[in-house]
Amino acid sequence: MVALEPAPPAARAGELHAVVDDGAPTARWELTGSSVRTVEAGATVHLPGPSAWLLVLDGELAVESWQSTEVLGPHDAAFLGRAHAYRVAATTTARLVLASVRQAGGEPPLPEHYVARGFGTANRGVTALVELCPVSTAQHLNHFAASYGELIAAAMRKHRLERAGDPIVPAGLAPEVGRVVAAVLRDPAHPWTLEELARLAHLSRSSLGERFREALATSPLHFVREVRMRRARELLADADHSVTHVAFAVGYGSVAAFSRAFTAVHGMTPRCWRAGSCRSTAEGGEAGGADQREDGAGQEHRRQACTVEQPAA
Repeated sequence: MVALEPAPPAARAGELHAVVDDGAPTARWELTGSSVRTVEAGATVHLPGPSAWLLVLDGELAVESWQSTEVLGPHDAAFLGRAHAYRVAATTTARLVLASVRQAGGEPPLPEHYVARGFGTANRGVTALVELCPVSTAQHLNHFAASYGELIAAAMRKHRLERAGDPIVPAGLAPEVGRVVAAVLRDPAHPWTLEELARLAHLSRSSLGERFREALATSPLHFVREVRMRRARELLADADHSVTHVAFAVGYGSVAAFSRAFTAVHGMTPRCWRAGSCRSTAEGGEAGGADQREDGAGQEHRRQACTVEQPAA
């Protein structure tokens, strides 16, 4: 069993929440132009200005600065400010949104170099807008530039504030294993495949499996399942979440599939685990939400039918 820190609840995809106002005036973002580009593998991406924002739609990009080289995959976004020099190249054929950003007044909303992993998945509405409606530099469309810029800046800042509490990747992991661990922890509900995890690590499937067994004594897909089960236990302990909600929130396409996976790990169904975990509640009742509440006799009968053992978190 791999010990992991609790993961923060994921925001619903496409939903842009208001962020807490910390009182500091932030600079306005204005897009002076944006476009959707396809870049062949090995080709360099020419940034459109001293400050740029990009979103990878498909493929992978390598962003190199004097500090490090980072690989951006599908749905990753990045703000590349004027304080650093960058070389951006496609490691595979990639399609991306690329925009020139102008900041005016106040405190910058982001560091001069900021990568937003999974931005496209968490902000599907913004992604669809920037992909389908590029910002024109035509004079009569300039009034759209500030609106686009402010929308993207708000979404990027929200992403940064929410990720401030990201679980910490265990120390000492090789970089290729760490990338996979971090990606799964950020988005356990993603339909991860061994092929996709291997691409993240830039390894073959067999090599990734060997690295995982050496570092974590488990396989990549078993690690995905463990992270999902940990998140499922956290959600099941909350009376506001039905089992159906939990099933989809941790990446299963049906309650039946989730129940089979949960039972295989814990030796009991999600509902039985929930009954055992909630015995000490003030009401003494089922914590399954409105769609799963039972009368006292029904609860007691089901509890007697389950052998309840509190699983390790």
